[in-house]
Amino acid sequence: MRPLIALLVATGCGATQLGVANYEDPRTTGGNVHQHNDDTIGLPDDESAAEPEHPMVQTVQERATAHVHTPKDVCSGIVIGPKEVLTAHQCMPDVTGVVAVDAKDKDGWRVEVASTSLTWTARHVTAVVTPNCDWKKLDAMILVLDEPVDWIVPLKPSSAPSEGAVVQAMGFGKCRNEHRPISQRTGAVLVRQSDAIEVEIGLCQGDVGGAFVDGAAGLTAIVSHQDDADNADRHTTTGFRIDTTPARKLFEVAEAVAKGDAKAAPSACE
Repeated sequence: MRPLIALLVATGCGATQLGVANYEDPRTTGGNVHQHNDDTIGLPDDESAAEPEHPMVQTVQERATAHVHTPKDVCSGIVIGPKEVLTAHQCMPDVTGVVAVDAKDKDGWRVEVASTSLTWTARHVTAVVTPNCDWKKLDAMILVLDEPVDWIVPLKPSSAPSEGAVVQAMGFGKCRNEHRPISQRTGAVLVRQSDAIEVEIGLCQGDVGGAFVDGAAGLTAIVSHQDDADNADRHTTTGFRIDTTPARKLFEVAEAVAKGDAKAAPSACE
């Protein structure tokens, strides 16, 4: 564990306002839990590691897409509240539970969001909230910002789409031989499992922590990894659903922390 964080001992959390549209609890309605192929779990490397020059601002979904820096990695993220940004737990897997970022280490944690079509606004992170488990069970991490980004319309969780539905991938990945604009980075849901969806689209490392969204600006899943080999005939990306009970609990804890609850307890993954 890196020395920059201090565990917040916790016993409870507040009620959430981050409701899930058309919520269903897939863990009580059957369905298979996603099984990883650990030999091919990582998305391909980006063609370029350069920082994005400008934010994306053409749609609500684009404006809500954030650029996340952690002490370990650079990822995409999604604004889900005035001071909350959702990203992937694998972007900082050493952190588990509810942790506070020490002021002396704040420069290692930074979130950039669109302020105009040409400029970014940066926010530091005061707390990190993850489920109390390894990221392969729920690849979700919520960063609590030091100041609000309330000019950004946050994306709201919605139920995962059915197999065959088309979703859009949001993220800052620069994939090899990828020339499509963000509006055309779409794919069909091939598999809908109780905790994840598999989408027929090839993404790359810079997209990790971004989102799969539906046409109504609903946030359906977190871009996580691939389970097909790089040389497979098809290119797919797996995203963890956020309409599950563990994901909803994580949102509740993060909102409580953002409101100043120093006793918020880590959520479970089961």
